[in-house]
Amino acid sequence: MKSLAVIVLVLTIVSLSTQLTEEQQQKIKQNREECVKETGVDPVLIDKADQGDFSDAPKLKCFAKCFYQKAGFLNAQGEVLIDVVKEKIPAEANKEEALAIIEKCKELKGQDACETAFLIHKCYFENTHKKAAEPAPSA
Repeated sequence: MKSLAVIVLVLTIVSLSTQLTEEQQQKIKQNREECVKETGVDPVLIDKADQGDFSDAPKLKCFAKCFYQKAGFLNAQGEVLIDVVKEKIPAEANKEEALAIIEKCKELKGQDACETAFLIHKCYFENTHKKAAEPAPSA
């Protein structure tokens, strides 16, 4: 996966303003590998999702759930653990903007925990990447 941070919601939110430590990168890689094994998802689908091409594949949805749970951001029912997410927003990030995106996306619900995690991830991706794609204001 070209940008491992994309799959983790808080890391996605702050990826515009921070660099991941080597330890964070290794943990993300480890979680990705474990979740690929657990779900049987084709890694190509993860790479495509990283670029904004979201497949409706059930295994990809369960990968999102697995990954967020390993990161500590979701419980077994697929509910966002908002206090954990807030704690992991780095000090240098735009906390107000990050919290607004979290609030917007956290209420999405799918038919099961896998779909809920997937919908939340897609929402975060679309909101953080839309912001990154906006042109800088003119002086």
